Amino acid sequence: MFEHALNGLREINRPEILILVTILAVILVAISKSGFGGALGSLGLPVMVFVFPPKLAIAILLPLYLITDFFVAYTWRKFPVIKILKVMVLGGLSGQVLGWLCFGYLDDKYILILIGFLALITSIRYFKNLIWKNVVVDKTKTILKSSFLRAMGWCGFSGFSSFVALTGGIPAQIYLLPMNLERQLFVGTMSFYFLIINLAKLPFFFDLGVFSPTSILLSIVVLPILPIGIFIGKFLNKMLSDQMFYHISHFALFCCGINLISKQFL
Repeated sequence: MFEHALNGLREINRPEILILVTILAVILVAISKSGFGGALGSLGLPVMVFVFPPKLAIAILLPLYLITDFFVAYTWRKFPVIKILKVMVLGGLSGQVLGWLCFGYLDDKYILILIGFLALITSIRYFKNLIWKNVVVDKTKTILKSSFLRAMGWCGFSGFSSFVALTGGIPAQIYLLPMNLERQLFVGTMSFYFLIINLAKLPFFFDLGVFSPTSILLSIVVLPILPIGIFIGKFLNKMLSDQMFYHISHFALFCCGINLISKQFL
């Protein structure tokens, strides 16, 4: 299998560039998950698809996401809110089934456009909330907290976008943030949610033939980068303010979204 994978790498133009881009994407995701609760997580795939076909990029990143999710979930293992987690997982798994049914009909162009629009929506929503963060009234928040349909809608969208583009974090946050959980409870619940739905992707991805010897080899090649990204994430968590980190990461996400969309239409 690995001989076939090596041959696949040799057939790729400038494989060293692809490996460097993969390392950058993995570091961003590891920093995000370990130090800032997912701020940069949505940047991983947009960075990868600059040089990889989207489906190959997803196949490379998913095993690395899973390994990081195990680490983060173990770190926050005492904090998930089980009652909320059950509803989130139900919605997320429903969305993943829809993603599985649609995945084979989505060609690379439409996946790239979807990734680009999700990146734009994520970044624009972030900066909009900076300007109008006090607009939402408490009564509206109280209504949103108890809505089962809201949970199924946002977490279903999270599961779908996570399946087709590994960008399910923002819809899940839109559902969870209005509950005003303590920081540890929020991170603990999110970490177990993504561990569960990322594990649930594996049989679907094998069924779709997403994984290949080349994708597995590239995942293994960059695996040693994960501890470095996790260390950097913890370091930055102590050195930078959350506000500055979020500003920079969402601006970069906005630029990635513009680039991805413009490449498909120009």
